[in-house]
Amino acid sequence: MTERMLNPIFVRGMSRSGGTLLCTLLDAHRDIAMSYELYPNLLETDGHVDLDLLARALEREKVGPRLERLMPSRSFYTFFSRCHRGGLETVDAARIVRQLAAEGQSLAGDVGRMRLVELCGLEKMHRLGKRRWGMKCNNRYQDYLAYWPDAQFFDMLRDGRDVLASQLNTGSFKHRPSEVGEAWVNTHERFEKFAEEHPRQFRMVRYENLTGEPDLELPAICAFLNLPMDQAMLRHHEMDLTVFKASHLSRDRVASSIDTTKIGRWKRDLSSDQLAEFMGAASDSLRKYGYS
Repeated sequence: MTERMLNPIFVRGMSRSGGTLLCTLLDAHRDIAMSYELYPNLLETDGHVDLDLLARALEREKVGPRLERLMPSRSFYTFFSRCHRGGLETVDAARIVRQLAAEGQSLAGDVGRMRLVELCGLEKMHRLGKRRWGMKCNNRYQDYLAYWPDAQFFDMLRDGRDVLASQLNTGSFKHRPSEVGEAWVNTHERFEKFAEEHPRQFRMVRYENLTGEPDLELPAICAFLNLPMDQAMLRHHEMDLTVFKASHLSRDRVASSIDTTKIGRWKRDLSSDQLAEFMGAASDSLRKYGYS
């Protein structure tokens, strides 16, 4: 019988908004196995993907340039290289691809791609002896709900000015402040739309509350998931979590204890011109969400 899990947990948030932190805190829960950025759209392709050839490439090579050359596209390589964040090696991914083929699935449509994501989540869940799985998601909520009608979603809301400041000072983000402002507004407005339609499945989490009062926010998050609070979530940095062993832009940050040191960083990191450009796109929404 093909195993299905209809109530996975998904975390959505703009880059540098705290989504990785929330995933990691959830992963520390005794009942939840969280992976990271395994987005189904990374597996989209214009042509046919031979699953046997794909599995053989994953069996033969570890993450690196040689494996990338064997992948159908750069985005395929991105997907399978990110499996390591959830504790899966390329040989594990190869076995999962072969299971997908044995089920008669392909990567030509949404169902096959969602199933591959699910199999990755189930693999980590069973390996750790847990009973729920989850990972980050993109904003195509209707696609996720079509495959997992009982899935639950979190949206990480963080002061957009701090999001901009973090993007400008971490990694290689190249968006203009106005583009970040527009994306920030659209991300949360889109989530709110689905939250209004599915209030029991969509919940917004404020980064400032999560980091400032985790002893209050984490029990509320667990209650939303109908799970008991696990105090290990407050000690996540002391645990042997898979993301701490993988390549991730936020690895060092989430490997530390929860703190509020990054709240309000925009006041020292943004120039007046950068701030003005961002505010031109997002000032109304900032006020709406309570950011003065």
